[in-house]
Amino acid sequence: MPQSREVVVTGLGAVCPLGIGRDAVWASLSTGQSGVRLIPEFAGQDLPFRYAGLIEGFEPKEYVQPRKTLKVMSGEIQAAYSAAMLALQDAGLAKNSVVPERLGVVLGSEMLYGELGELADSYRLCVVDGEFHHELWAEQVMKNLFPLWMLKYLPNMAACHIGIASDARGPNNSIVEGGASSLLAFLEASQAIIRGHADVMICGGSGSSINMGALAFRGWKHIS
Repeated sequence: MPQSREVVVTGLGAVCPLGIGRDAVWASLSTGQSGVRLIPEFAGQDLPFRYAGLIEGFEPKEYVQPRKTLKVMSGEIQAAYSAAMLALQDAGLAKNSVVPERLGVVLGSEMLYGELGELADSYRLCVVDGEFHHELWAEQVMKNLFPLWMLKYLPNMAACHIGIASDARGPNNSIVEGGASSLLAFLEASQAIIRGHADVMICGGSGSSINMGALAFRGWKHIS
């Protein structure tokens, strides 16, 4: 195996506020369009911000197969999976065109937090006379959440779903380092090729700065 191998990007996929797919994102960038706008739904809430970048017109059912896996994917994972499928399509990489053991996945992710609405019923049932009773939590959660709920919010699941869908049996890794995760995933994927561990790597990242569960847990200080 040669000591140095050149690495090139052959396909791009994006699901973000600037658009869905390479062409849509490039059109927004080249015409100076911003993905950030005033969000009317935020107006009636006690939030310190009114503007955000939302993904418009995204239909995960168009990309995620089999569709039943959607119920174990958070929005961040759905976006990552869909962007990966768009990148494979853009690269012209047909299934089985790469030896599975030479095809890998590295995905960057933030910590994923559950949607507050999913836990609301369980929380209410633990409140007695205005006081939250921790000892009731496990019982109520088991009653109100479906058994595979946690799989929606494990940061490594994006790489898992993409690896299964593309039959990638090579290096598979998840990097959780906040805003640097995507760049680190790109570097790690490049190094996997340079080291000779893979011929093709699917890499990228996904995250959300306005997930209400994350904001409730971490606070607002990182939001400008």
